[in-house]
Amino acid sequence: MSAPGSDDRRDPSSPLLEVSNLSATVEGFEVTHGLDLEVNEGEAVALVGRNGAGKTSTFRSIMGLTPVANGSIRLHGEELLDMRPELIPKRGIGYQPESRDLFTGMTVEENFRLPIWTAGEARGVEDEDALVEEIFELFDELEDRRDAEVQNLSGGQGKMTAIGRALALQPDLLILDEPLEGLAPVVVENVKSYIHEIIDRDISVLIAESNASHVPEIVDRMYVIERGEIVDSGDPEALSSDEEIQMLMQGGGE
Repeated sequence: MSAPGSDDRRDPSSPLLEVSNLSATVEGFEVTHGLDLEVNEGEAVALVGRNGAGKTSTFRSIMGLTPVANGSIRLHGEELLDMRPELIPKRGIGYQPESRDLFTGMTVEENFRLPIWTAGEARGVEDEDALVEEIFELFDELEDRRDAEVQNLSGGQGKMTAIGRALALQPDLLILDEPLEGLAPVVVENVKSYIHEIIDRDISVLIAESNASHVPEIVDRMYVIERGEIVDSGDPEALSSDEEIQMLMQGGGE
């Protein structure tokens, strides 16, 4: 699903996404403080933290939706700050927000097609129908729901539709905000398998999760965020089993 022509912006010596010294504000309050993270080409990375730790604020800053007071956000070495939010997906980031934000009154298929209608040319989409069918092949559980209006979907189907819509512009980086939250265990495993397949298609992935146990089998590297700051990073298996990290995730850390 990589966009034709996107390679000319890439610098193989630098990360795909590089967030440096990020401080962002919401309603006058600083919600991230000097935050650093990066995602390399072909890598899957998790940002984990309890609810309110700053995960969504970080992702919204990357997408230009939360004001940034200080720092740098670079994709393929290109600065994204001060770029209008509607231009950022055209640069190669697909985004599934925590709230899903599906286009109600429209079908699953129409939700997949709408980004292509509005920005497909900028991402080099040459065959809209083929791309939509590729998304349905990935999320095969949605095949018999393609004509259903999205407000009538189950929670799991809604998450899959939101992820599928984020794939419609053939992103280089897919950002998933709590893709597993609130899902039944069997649905969690299904969505994990879909994320694995996306990664296998050479799309880099950045995932936010409040349950650290979900991510070790998915990602290569993990960051832990608390009160808007990165407090640890490294091997997902080691961090998710660390007692201090577990206490922090449950709100018991200092």
